[in-house]
Amino acid sequence: MLPQSLKLDIPAGIAIFFIAIPLSLGIALASGAPLFSGVIASIIGGLIVAPLSGSALGVSGAAAGLVILMLTDIEKFGFTTFLCIVILAGIFQILMGLAKMGSVAHYFPSSVIKGMLSGIGIIIFLKQIPHAVGYDSDYEGNLEFFQSGNYSSFSELSHVTEFISPTAICIAIVSLLILIVWERPNLHGTLVTVIVGVALNEGLQIFYPDFALKESHLVNLPVATNMGELLSQMHSPEFSQFANPEIYVSGLFLAFLASLETLLSVEAVDRLDIYKRVTPPNRELIAQGIGNMASGLLGGLPLTQVIIRSSINVQSGAKTKASGFISGGLLFLTVFFIPEFLNKIPLASLASILLVVGYKLTRPKTFKKMYRAGIYHFIPFITTILGLIFTNLMIGVVIGMATALLSIVLENYKTAQYFRETHIGNKTIFRLSEHVSFLNKATLKRTFDQLPPNSEIVIDATHSKYLDYDVFEVIRDFKKEAPLKNIQLTLQNVRGFGILKPIENVQAHTYESQQALTPDEVLQILKDGNTNFVNNLESNRNFLEQVNDTSDGQFPIAIILSCMDSRTSTELVFDQGLGDIFSTRVAGNVVNNDILGSMEYACQVAGSKLIVVLGHTHCGAIKGACAQVKLDHLTDLLNKIQPAVECVCTKHNVTEIGHDDDLIQQVADKNVQFMVEQIKQRSRVLNELLHAGKINIVGGMYDVETGKVQFYSDV
Repeated sequence: MLPQSLKLDIPAGIAIFFIAIPLSLGIALASGAPLFSGVIASIIGGLIVAPLSGSALGVSGAAAGLVILMLTDIEKFGFTTFLCIVILAGIFQILMGLAKMGSVAHYFPSSVIKGMLSGIGIIIFLKQIPHAVGYDSDYEGNLEFFQSGNYSSFSELSHVTEFISPTAICIAIVSLLILIVWERPNLHGTLVTVIVGVALNEGLQIFYPDFALKESHLVNLPVATNMGELLSQMHSPEFSQFANPEIYVSGLFLAFLASLETLLSVEAVDRLDIYKRVTPPNRELIAQGIGNMASGLLGGLPLTQVIIRSSINVQSGAKTKASGFISGGLLFLTVFFIPEFLNKIPLASLASILLVVGYKLTRPKTFKKMYRAGIYHFIPFITTILGLIFTNLMIGVVIGMATALLSIVLENYKTAQYFRETHIGNKTIFRLSEHVSFLNKATLKRTFDQLPPNSEIVIDATHSKYLDYDVFEVIRDFKKEAPLKNIQLTLQNVRGFGILKPIENVQAHTYESQQALTPDEVLQILKDGNTNFVNNLESNRNFLEQVNDTSDGQFPIAIILSCMDSRTSTELVFDQGLGDIFSTRVAGNVVNNDILGSMEYACQVAGSKLIVVLGHTHCGAIKGACAQVKLDHLTDLLNKIQPAVECVCTKHNVTEIGHDDDLIQQVADKNVQFMVEQIKQRSRVLNELLHAGKINIVGGMYDVETGKVQFYSDV
């Protein structure tokens, strides 16, 4: 039994095979090349490129998008020299793939890709109507709006009625009905369509020859009666022309256009793939390059991955790239051994297949989906479609890309959130986004101009990856103007313009970094950290990385004795990470023997340089001590605060503090100062380190309303 994938790939390969014949011949004819050269390119696309490619459903062959370039080069250099250009194009494509230039495919906007698919669907539909009714003046595979004889895609339709063939129409209608209603999985509708079309016309040839289609309405493949005649239709490159510098320029240009068409097809086909497989673009360029070298050596046209054949492959239910190989194998066998059979296929039958393909590529639901995506996506989508219809593939895509870029600029200008604005009291924090362009200059300048005097402003560029010079200049000018309006400005990681270096992660302290710090430097680190906290900023840390860095040891720079209050987390208040500080917390930040022992360990053993006793405003323990609260073990704790209470009472000549907020805060201040003195008096170890200048012991007060810490050494 055949593998499941082959059951799907064989019918798809047959469908591609039938369509590839007239397309290959038509493109060769339009290019002024020998007819057989187009078939050679398609054979190589199946037998060589398909196995090498990473595309599951892409099909390669002679490309209609290169017709104008091929015609120009063949007229200028001759066909045998042109084959040298094809070989050079292949070499350049391989180099482009090795240089990873295929990644440009990822920058095609989805609106352009979807527009390209829908536009090609409309073009296929328009171009196949004449073939379906028996008017075959335009070659198969032509995607150009303007045709020979001063015709266009639309004006040609107006002349169709003059050349209608009833037989062609009947065959086309029967073929369409078969394609629409045929559902037998073991026999593909495309094959049945071709067989029925051939049978109908052959029957007419026998019984009603006057009604039968003539050669001009059938596939017209050159037939060789012997091997010598066949070989005479194949051409070899004129290798002496490799000394001609002009062909290298042409080869590079051909490589560029062929690669662009291939990459566009890759993106489009990957979107059609129901399995959502992703084609490696650089591998595809290398495969195409090898294919073009082989095609040039064997007398074939340049090839690309092509949308029409790839779309047929997808819609025929192909699962793997075996379908492309099968189509190439069938082309090779039939062209060399039974070309007479191929010349019996009516173009009307093939036109019906392409009409169905065109319709499936241009489904109304695609238009609805793109409209719902918004005007900035819908306009490039429609523009790409119109560009393809009224020009050709390459120009249409360029028009679509230009419109998409303009839409991106307009969308960014009107809706982009280039900063996030946060208000905290009198403070305004601007967090710049990853990309801030010149389009944001006017809005940012207007925002700065409207800021009120005496305000606090923070501009945070921590997460910015690109900062336009114009924006940087606005920020720099605002820095000069801020003092004139008494604006307190803080710049966080505004580190230049253009592409910005990533902010390095703050590392956990090591023994060397800890010992290199002085007590005053540690105090400044805490002050800077508190400034970050107050400004709603934070150092760039990877906590998981710090977990790993501190797993073998810790080297904290300070020990902080603070209250157990849930609002006074010292790691947050001082913007510190894992392993940076020892944190000791107890109600009222009081000192006892256990806490003294912890401080002695921190400084004498672990090497910390600073002891901080940190009180805070509106402290519940201080209020309890002032109110003479008695509650089991809490009584003993609050008694440790009584010296501060008595000191304030004596100073103000009162017997109790009561609920006087000002006096309560004085008690909190005095309690911190007393605890600092107790540490010095009760610990010989810490006192010796203090006098030796190895540590410092300071007190501070945290304001729960502002987040600021005031160190008493600053008072």
